[in-house]
Amino acid sequence: MLLLAAAGTHVVQAHDMARTESRVEVHDREVKVALVLNLRDLKDPAIGLHDGGRITIPELDAVIGNIFDSARRHYKVLGPDQPVTVARGKYVLIDGHVVRLEILYLFPSDVTTLEVESTLHEVMPPGHQHLMSVMLNGTLHEGILDARSPRATFTGVNATKLQTLWKFTLLGVEHIFTGYDHLAFLLGLLVVTATAGSLVKIVTSFTLAHSITLALATFNVIVLPTRLTESLIALSILYIAAENLLDFRLMKRYYVTFFFGLVHGFGFSNVLRDMELPRASLALSLFSFNLGVEIGQITFVLLLFPLVQDLVKSGWSRLQPAVSTGIGCLAVYWFIQRAFFTV
Repeated sequence: MLLLAAAGTHVVQAHDMARTESRVEVHDREVKVALVLNLRDLKDPAIGLHDGGRITIPELDAVIGNIFDSARRHYKVLGPDQPVTVARGKYVLIDGHVVRLEILYLFPSDVTTLEVESTLHEVMPPGHQHLMSVMLNGTLHEGILDARSPRATFTGVNATKLQTLWKFTLLGVEHIFTGYDHLAFLLGLLVVTATAGSLVKIVTSFTLAHSITLALATFNVIVLPTRLTESLIALSILYIAAENLLDFRLMKRYYVTFFFGLVHGFGFSNVLRDMELPRASLALSLFSFNLGVEIGQITFVLLLFPLVQDLVKSGWSRLQPAVSTGIGCLAVYWFIQRAFFTV
């Protein structure tokens, strides 16, 4: 019930946690930042945008100065010295609600070390993370900033393998616990799973399947459009809810779970693909992120499965249809929102 309540308050953000992104390129004294912001998430009253919906290019033109000012307040780049100038570059509107804004920094001397500070979490929804890549001294780095870790320093030296392992494992755990659609899918499976043996088969098939497509998509072997992936994820939840309510099975549950796990893996891959990670660390980042997803998934299952079993044995006969109806309604909403409106 807590899951359904939480999902109901975050329907627009059902799959991905609220996040912003930046690409940073250092060229001697110049630093170019490409900052990507979802204007639906941005809650800075100084900007003056209406809530939700699509905006037009003339509307963006009217407030781009305010957006730039907000970005300067909440996203700061420092070299060995303070920048001499900070200027607004080109900007592009994507899908009616995402803006890609260039910010150009000029420093008094060559930039050999770089510090980035993000307080974007102050004007973004709870759980916001800022994903960034930095090209410095010929080396591509990645960083993840949030309310707990708002700063990162880059020196041209790669992060250690242990740091990469920890960072992306944590990202995977946070992704699964803020991915309400994935949790709804798992919950739909849990409420009708009677034995621990069946649960192991279902979880194993889901894990194997999404690991396959997560790897394929991250390495750009097979990539599906985001709108298609997100819509199919919603339909997978609706299908599980329908099977539960109508008490029918076209095939064994772990076969169904494997098939839909392939779809969910493409959804998981969006985080890593958006970061444009360096090839040298991509395998470790992928492994760590998938490990974090599995830790989060197993934790959720181990917490919920015994509770569901106890409630069913205690005579809560309406638990299964009630939960299935709830996740089915959410799935319909998510499908309509993702298939017919911008994801």
